[in-house]
Amino acid sequence: MHRSSKDMDTVSTQKELAIEAEAVHTEVDGADVPHHKSKKEKRLVLKQDLSIVLLLSGCYWFAYLDRGALGNARIMGFQTDLGLTGKQFYNCLMMFFVGYMIFELPAALSLRVLHPNWAYGSAVISFGVLAASMAVVRSYAAVMVIRILLGFAEAFVQTGFIFLSLWYRREELTTRAGTVSKIQNIWLQLTERLAFYFIATPVAGAASGLFAYGVQRNLDGDLGKTSWEWYFLIEGILTILWGIMVICLLPKLPETVAKRGSILFRDPQEHALILERTAAARNTPDAKPRLFQVWWALKDPKTWLFALAAAAASLNIAAFGSFLPTFIRQFGFSPLDTQLYSIIPYAFATVSLPVVCILADRTDKRAIPFLICMSTSVTGYVIVLATTNKVALLVGCSFIAAGAYPAVVVCATWLVGSHGGYTKRCTAFAVSQVFTQSYSIISTQIYDNPPRYFKGHGILLGFNVLGAISAATCYFLMKRENEKRDQVARDLVARGEQDPDNDKTFEELCDYHPQFRYKL
Repeated sequence: MHRSSKDMDTVSTQKELAIEAEAVHTEVDGADVPHHKSKKEKRLVLKQDLSIVLLLSGCYWFAYLDRGALGNARIMGFQTDLGLTGKQFYNCLMMFFVGYMIFELPAALSLRVLHPNWAYGSAVISFGVLAASMAVVRSYAAVMVIRILLGFAEAFVQTGFIFLSLWYRREELTTRAGTVSKIQNIWLQLTERLAFYFIATPVAGAASGLFAYGVQRNLDGDLGKTSWEWYFLIEGILTILWGIMVICLLPKLPETVAKRGSILFRDPQEHALILERTAAARNTPDAKPRLFQVWWALKDPKTWLFALAAAAASLNIAAFGSFLPTFIRQFGFSPLDTQLYSIIPYAFATVSLPVVCILADRTDKRAIPFLICMSTSVTGYVIVLATTNKVALLVGCSFIAAGAYPAVVVCATWLVGSHGGYTKRCTAFAVSQVFTQSYSIISTQIYDNPPRYFKGHGILLGFNVLGAISAATCYFLMKRENEKRDQVARDLVARGEQDPDNDKTFEELCDYHPQFRYKL
């Protein structure tokens, strides 16, 4: 039969795609084998980094800025102007985490139903509008309502870890979940990328202090508005603008982009690579929520151990976001200097985060970097509990931040990479977020004994130790399971047999698939 030149081109393209696919994902005895990226794959990953990771990083940046704004506004006189008692202010902080906790699982599962660009973009616009609304509130009840709605909206942003796990291979995820883009030639090797997505959090913390300092110094009283009113208003408007950008530019799910293309991904060869890469990340295209995976997640000990570990690390950040300016003010600094000195711990975190993420990727380890980070935070709490020296107290706060921020990233990526099946992964992540927000609620109620805050720091120290023990336990459980599966695979090879479950998908068997191995 005569073939047209168009048919011949199609056959040629299909062969090229098959070669690309072979390079993307190879397995021996079920374990991932490191592969060398082709030029086409490197270009594809660069596009993903400069679109998906950059846009999600911005979402996280604004989310954390809006979430922690109340702490800075308190130093500007927000609590006094509204006539709030200390207990009422703590309740306002708490309501954010209540809303966050309630909406976390629906937000994670909705990514397979809603277009991610609209889900994330609309969420960012929503919490931008809510942040700006704080500039006009005049009652305790109004603040409480806005804070719980803010929690609802920001719950979507936390699912960025899940969305990244659909686009990136498991060994790439820690750096992506923790790295910021640099010039193009730096992107050629995975471990040479700077910390991105989650680095938006400490950067936002530092920026909030600098921003608050500038507003308080230059805008207080302009047009009849207080500094905290200007602070909320400007922050909300900038957040809304970013949400509009996300709607316009963020790619949809990998399988949707592969089928229909997008503004940034037009090449058919890129589409095939996208599908192969999402499969290499233990994802099944077009996977839908499955109820049995919810049950599997809930009865899996890893779910609860990871939840304790992740919540402990996140608790440090929650307390910092809400109370760091208050801590520093109690060290004896003026309100204006407090805003500046609050930058220092975040600066330490901004350095430690990319360093730890790069080391975690380079060594292909998760447990050891996490435990080192938790130990660093524990050291920080010991320092702030043991001294009254201003410099030492700032050093202690810097230790806490330097350990907490990379610990959250390493634990989150370790968690999502340790659960196969989309619904199981989402459920496990949501459970960790329920623990995280529950811990965060606790943090809003325990810092009530100034100036040393012994109770609050002591409780957080205990939770950090518990989180480290939980992570170590999880490590030993997964190590034992990997060894068991390796032995089964060797026995089957020796008998010349194949495991009948090899032909099933990861959506059917999740991380119980015989080819699944846990990252340690």
